[in-house]
Amino acid sequence: MLPPPGLSIETMSRRIRAGDVTPSQLIESCLARIREREPEVKAWVRIAGDEARAQAELLGRELETDEPRSELHGIPVGVKDIYDTAGLATELGSPLERGRVPAKDSALVAKLRSQGAIVIGKTHTTGYAYFDPAPTCNPHNLGHTPGGSSSGSAAAVADGMVPFAVGSQTMGSVLRPASYCGVVGFKPSYGALSLEGVQAFAPTFDHAGFFTTSVNDMSLVWSALGGDRVFGSTFPDKIAAPPWPIEGELEAPMREGFAAAIELLRAGGIAVEETALPESFQALPRATLELLTREAATVHAERFEEHGEAIGAKLAELVERGLSIGPEAYAAASAAIAQARDDYAAWAARYPIVLTPAALGPAPAGLESTGDPRANAPWTSIGVPAISVPFGLAEGSLPLGAQLSARRGDEGLLLATAKALEQAFANEPRQHAFG
Repeated sequence: MLPPPGLSIETMSRRIRAGDVTPSQLIESCLARIREREPEVKAWVRIAGDEARAQAELLGRELETDEPRSELHGIPVGVKDIYDTAGLATELGSPLERGRVPAKDSALVAKLRSQGAIVIGKTHTTGYAYFDPAPTCNPHNLGHTPGGSSSGSAAAVADGMVPFAVGSQTMGSVLRPASYCGVVGFKPSYGALSLEGVQAFAPTFDHAGFFTTSVNDMSLVWSALGGDRVFGSTFPDKIAAPPWPIEGELEAPMREGFAAAIELLRAGGIAVEETALPESFQALPRATLELLTREAATVHAERFEEHGEAIGAKLAELVERGLSIGPEAYAAASAAIAQARDDYAAWAARYPIVLTPAALGPAPAGLESTGDPRANAPWTSIGVPAISVPFGLAEGSLPLGAQLSARRGDEGLLLATAKALEQAFANEPRQHAFG
């Protein structure tokens, strides 16, 4: 009998170690779930069923004589279609790249494979990981976006098709889809994971990231990749909750839900202190957009010159705008971001964990927009680790997520704190729909 879909990595790993389940059975369970739900959710560009089966068979035989490579041994994973996968088409969310088959795995995919993870397929992304949307729907309400640009990865995990998936974030492309889809999304510090073999967007801001169904599973993924797994050994005396977002406004469901979440945490004995971030953060939205736009234009200029709007209408407009940004404006934006980064590092000595909404609201209706990344972009621009944890529902069964950020390199503390918040939120019935 196949294991049911939606099992956690922890459960799957334990059952594999005990011999109750084989990697091949896990692959077949995921493939069955994909066959059932993919026509509606549209999370996948392509499924590598035969390749995944062959790898599962090999990893199963390894267990006859060796210990598991890691807690990811035999665990299926979905990979965003901007990460190169050897022998498996990587088309960057664009018809212009149809038939592009890399000869070599990206560094992160190679690392995951070395730890025993099985690539089951490539997940949809927006065109070149910008705002031109993919066909993926939100599993909680098919009439709403799952977010972008890691659309398929978030939706596949949320729908129980795979226990974890790889995404990327340049502004809010992990944290926002995680919030919209009701899963955990995590991006470690800038540069903590190699982006070799990944389509660049704006190199100063590009981060790797992941989606799982729980913070515990995220810790297992991070640990398997060499990260620090710290649960319960450390915890901040207080968590900062600054006014948020810096630019724009929260929608009523998020505003009401987030306020209720803070009160829930306080009632559970977690100290949440409302306090302002350094003044230099006020310059981050404009500086980030200026720098990102110029870098994206540089990355995609040749492609735009050859194909024009065929690269995606929204991306083409960004490139045109970015090419007009001169070196002085670029330098000023870089300096503003560096100042905010330095100020935050000093400020965080008092407040090592920051709690903010993970999106401006629930997932917008329709698939024309992937949502607004302004709730996430400041943390991306200064390169600190961040994680989104589900805490409630808006009307229409649409999830809401809370975002935690920490100092660069403090992933262990971030995961430990996120675990505590996840447990606090789990103790609260989620029947109320905010908004």
